[in-house]
Amino acid sequence: MYLGVFDLHQRLEQTRKVLREKQHLKKLIEEDIQELEKDVKDLEAMTEKNNYATSIQR
Repeated sequence: MYLGVFDLHQRLEQTRKVLREKQHLKKLIEEDIQELEKDVKDLEAMTEKNNYATSIQR
């Protein structure tokens, strides 16, 4: 009986550790997505300015 309880406790601790790691990875991925979205907006703004400048020159 005691051995089974110990195994469950050990599994619970391992599960908590994996959960913390996954939450950390999720946070890193979300930060990467935000940076990529910002880069896309910056590129779109640059493209719009370039298109505007090109249309004025014509």
